[in-house]
Amino acid sequence: MSPTVNEELQPDRAQLRLAMSGLEYLRQIMTGELPPSGMVQLLGLKLVEVSAGHAIFTVEPDEHHYNGLGIAHGGLAATLLDSALGCAINSLMPAGKVFTTLEVKVNYLRPIRRERGLLRCEAKVIHAGSRVATAAGKIMDEDGKLYAHGTATCILFRP
Repeated sequence: MSPTVNEELQPDRAQLRLAMSGLEYLRQIMTGELPPSGMVQLLGLKLVEVSAGHAIFTVEPDEHHYNGLGIAHGGLAATLLDSALGCAINSLMPAGKVFTTLEVKVNYLRPIRRERGLLRCEAKVIHAGSRVATAAGKIMDEDGKLYAHGTATCILFRP
């Protein structure tokens, strides 16, 4: 498979991330200087706010997110939370230090459907040590109704 024009012009994402802090990297994604990851693009997630220890993603659920029961697949909420939680942690990482998720816990509270409109997932770091970080987040609609909440534990390392 040959690389796309974007891949030819973009240095390896991992190398870019190692050369800059997590916050710098995420701000470049948010402003469009760097493209979002493939999974974020595939699901229609959007990073709309990032600061040290804090990240907000949005998604507009529609039928392509649905499972066989006619509601959004649980993976949409799980991925939305995992993305926001990971980015909140990533925003605290200096250049050369990265993370990977060890555990994600999701609590589903009500079904997500297209009619709910724009959903917002807000995540904040609870603890960031030298080797492990944790974050908590919640998914809400524009009226503040809660759909899911969760936590993530990540290991921090230098590749």
